[in-house]
Amino acid sequence: MNATEPRLRVGLLCDGAVLQRWQAECLRQVLAVEGVGLVLVVRPEPSAAAERSTWQRLRRHPWRITLYLRYRRRHFKPAAMEPVDLTELLQGVPAITCAVEKRGHGQYFRAQDLDRIRAHRPDVLLRFGFNILRGEVLEVATHGVWSFHHGDEEHYRGGPPGFWELLRGEPVMGAVLQRLTDKLDGGRILHKGWFGVVDHSLRETVDTVLRHSAAWPALVMRRVLGGDADAALGRQSPTSAPILRYPANLTFLRFLFVQLRNKLRFHKASLARHEEWNIGVLNQPIHRLLEEKPSLNVRWLPAPAERSFRADPFGFTDAEGQLHVLYEKYDHARAKGEIARLRPKRDNVLKRSRTLLDLPEHLSYPFVLTHEGRTCVIPEQAARGRVQLYVIDDALSRMEPVATLLEEPLYDPTPVHWNGRWWLFGTKAPLTNTELFLYHAADLHGPYTPHPLNPVKTDVRSARPAGTPFVHQGALYRPGQDSSLTYGGRVVMHRVLELSPTAFSEEAVRTVGPITNSAYSKGLHTVSAVGDVTLVDGKRFVRVKDKAARERTRKWNALLERLRP
Repeated sequence: MNATEPRLRVGLLCDGAVLQRWQAECLRQVLAVEGVGLVLVVRPEPSAAAERSTWQRLRRHPWRITLYLRYRRRHFKPAAMEPVDLTELLQGVPAITCAVEKRGHGQYFRAQDLDRIRAHRPDVLLRFGFNILRGEVLEVATHGVWSFHHGDEEHYRGGPPGFWELLRGEPVMGAVLQRLTDKLDGGRILHKGWFGVVDHSLRETVDTVLRHSAAWPALVMRRVLGGDADAALGRQSPTSAPILRYPANLTFLRFLFVQLRNKLRFHKASLARHEEWNIGVLNQPIHRLLEEKPSLNVRWLPAPAERSFRADPFGFTDAEGQLHVLYEKYDHARAKGEIARLRPKRDNVLKRSRTLLDLPEHLSYPFVLTHEGRTCVIPEQAARGRVQLYVIDDALSRMEPVATLLEEPLYDPTPVHWNGRWWLFGTKAPLTNTELFLYHAADLHGPYTPHPLNPVKTDVRSARPAGTPFVHQGALYRPGQDSSLTYGGRVVMHRVLELSPTAFSEEAVRTVGPITNSAYSKGLHTVSAVGDVTLVDGKRFVRVKDKAARERTRKWNALLERLRP
């Protein structure tokens, strides 16, 4: 508890001091926000269990869904749902118990209990207990009752989380933090995100969604305390989706079959289906990709050498106007990438390659920019745990480090100068395709300040950077990767609506790729501008012996570890 009066007073609705791990982490992040204080814990009065005969218990048992209930009780154990005792954290916080009246599927608070809650003047009631709340309790706090729904409420209301998405082959699973209304899973949306569905593991899917949505109440509270008047109001969900229930026994058996089939397919593909990327050139400026039907007449480079690939192209022109391309040169034998340069042989035909930077750690995504007359490069070196700025020497033969921008591992670090400040986009492990982080500085060399709303976006369909931001007709555009169906499946062009030290928002305006009817038609995850030329990369699948051998070894070791007593 803060010694001073909190500016945002939070009440906790819970069934006791033991919460799930993700809920405990959510509460800790909320209390870490400067100006937030926990002023009340509300618990339900324990209900007396009615004495039932054996016959009554058998008759009332939900036999129709018994297989799912047994699975959930015995086998479904995401780490995020492990119990955590918060007795010490909640010690000293005023606590009240309330009796609720059940009417239909809803729970209603008594008038005297509502008055007891009002006496503590809560601004927000964070719901981690009770059931379906209805009535005046939804308005007793200044900013209402905040609750999670783990599913995209426009398509999946009810539950259980992730089950129906996996069964129906959905590539993504949504989640929302909502301000509750009387409409079940159809309240006012405070924050929303989309995560990739791991189609062979419901446990892994749900664990990821629970753990990474836990930060959202703290993000919204920062917006409220920062003066965003609409942050706690949210927007009304337009959903009319049907309410889903626990699966019947036959449906659950079908789910087990689908999950097993997907797992076998996953393991087979990891041994025989591996990515090969290559670089292509579009003879048009990057803003042409905003057109409704842009030309994608790409000229691919010759196929890369066996057991290697080329990806993440960024370019610049020299004093003679010749095009040079920096890219990730990946070697399967070493299982790592280096930064290489494609040099023009004649007439800007890219043929000869030279390594510019090779470190013990993996390198990729060599973002190129011109700054103060020098050609600078910011490669991805998340394996080294930092973001560094390099300069290419006059001979164009090597890259020299000149500044460390961040002492943090950032994937696909992407800078842009906008409205008098430098901005740096990137993602972080473990959700390198899903959560977008943002930093800003007055100078390219830093120091960089993390955005208070990090991660500023949670969406596997568009978060990860995918090349050079650009300005067209006065608007800033940011390319992002869509990895919902496959890693680097296509590129989404976003128009940036807000970009400031306190706010960020963007809207998708166009999708690009994959480039069908071409040799590399299975993915596209980089588009970068070099004057009137746009560089791209494309993906196809091949079998790589080195990759297959490593996968076999990894799977065998994992199996031995599971069998070890």
